[in-house]
Amino acid sequence: GLPKGVMVEHRGICNLAQVQAEAFAVDSLSRVLQFASLSFDACVSEIVVTLSHGAQLHLGSPEELMPGVPLVSLLEDRRITHVTLPPAALGVMENVRELESLQTLVVAGEACPIGTARVWSRGRRFVNAYGPTEATVCATMQVIEGGLDEAQSSLPIGGPIANARVYILDGQGEPVPIGVPGEIHIGGDGVARGYLNRPELTAERFVADPF
Repeated sequence: GLPKGVMVEHRGICNLAQVQAEAFAVDSLSRVLQFASLSFDACVSEIVVTLSHGAQLHLGSPEELMPGVPLVSLLEDRRITHVTLPPAALGVMENVRELESLQTLVVAGEACPIGTARVWSRGRRFVNAYGPTEATVCATMQVIEGGLDEAQSSLPIGGPIANARVYILDGQGEPVPIGVPGEIHIGGDGVARGYLNRPELTAERFVADPF
């Protein structure tokens, strides 16, 4: 299909930068890898969070960013402290213990298998981030420090970030009880204006918040 063109506001990006910098512990000594393509909304987080907090943003060639040995080598050689990767990339990467500089690992873009999270969360800050582009990259986060509980069977997407609201609603727009499936609805500063030149789709998807 054709890209919908989401109109994201500056306030959503400003909010995202402050929230993620705090959650990821980004400061002037951090070395962040820009892994995401400029066509993917995760690059906004990598660029804005890093540069707005005086950290180093490291770029790599397509060959260097290839998940597996090339990416592991890049993370080691650049002494990267923060990186955001899709879980699928972690599935083909080894030498976990050799990435001594990596302090914060963020997974996003797809569901993260619990086995992957258990391996890669050891000894570092591990963040499971979730959010559609319509909510300015990230709407919820689950931050894990020092590894997962061995008894844990799934990885939650966490709670809403600051200045965001998340509801689980049924088909009539009513909140569902705990444990009952529903659809995620997101409100707050991160919500975009709508889709570019798509008023009908915007009216369908960007609805008033009754709460």
